[in-house]
Amino acid sequence: MSIFTRTIATQGLKALQSRANEAGENWWKDLLSLWRPSGQPSGNDGLRLAIRNGSLNFYFQGQSIAKVCFGHGGVPRIETHVKYVTDGQEAQDHAKLIGNQICLPHGDKTLPYNGLRTLREWIGRASQYTHNEKRFVDDIVGANESVIDVEMGLPAWGTRTSALRVDFVTLAQKAGETCITCWEAKLMSDARLCSRTEPEVLQQIQNYKDFFKAQGHGEHVQTAYREACRLLVLFKAMAERCGHPGVALSDTIISTAKGTSPLTIHPDLQLVILNDSASGERKHWPMHEAKLKQRGTDPIYFAGSVPSKRRLPESIA
Repeated sequence: MSIFTRTIATQGLKALQSRANEAGENWWKDLLSLWRPSGQPSGNDGLRLAIRNGSLNFYFQGQSIAKVCFGHGGVPRIETHVKYVTDGQEAQDHAKLIGNQICLPHGDKTLPYNGLRTLREWIGRASQYTHNEKRFVDDIVGANESVIDVEMGLPAWGTRTSALRVDFVTLAQKAGETCITCWEAKLMSDARLCSRTEPEVLQQIQNYKDFFKAQGHGEHVQTAYREACRLLVLFKAMAERCGHPGVALSDTIISTAKGTSPLTIHPDLQLVILNDSASGERKHWPMHEAKLKQRGTDPIYFAGSVPSKRRLPESIA
């Protein structure tokens, strides 16, 4: 059984520190310049940083633009889907950026890395693959400085053979404690919210509850996110040394990194819904909503198209 962790090996961190400190430009400095932590809108090319188990992911509206991996001795590289690198690529393959050379899969050829221009080209291609639910999540991240993770996966356990996906995770201080809360985002038009019997999303919520009932899972997640906060603070310092003082982290993230308050986990997977349905479809929604509430799920709703108004309730996040 794999354990939920959020960590980067010491050698890898030293390599990133070195790249942040060296003269001239490089891809790590470029990624830090595009990093938009939670509470800041992503705009046309802002990236969300998510810390993983031994790697980092930089997302644009849910699309992984750059996965920072580490080889022998902590040498860092970027992996990205080949369809973001060149046009007309639909195969499930990845290109690698090592130094200033982009290596296409199967040894086909290499391309030069041209700094921010290259990353923005990748972002432009990736924008063709995003969709309304991913944009909705990114709007929420931009309006809430409490978000500390996106596209999160809880590892398989028991009889499960695949990870349990969570759209985003928040960290908020309440009554002297800091609470980790996991969230699922859906569009009201999503068929997984509607059923004549039981909506599919209810099984997803139950799977989440079952995960945290298992011995040790809660402690693993608490430890992981305290380390994630420590790393976010470290990367903020790197960004500032590279000349990007606008990277801001919430006081809660900073205090969690210092270990000054206990961590708890909200027992429920919170459901947030964007009302994107036509009026004719919405008239049936009360029936579906009643099924959710009967099972203890009380959704939070958003409407309209103004990203700055995606503020989560302070009572939860």
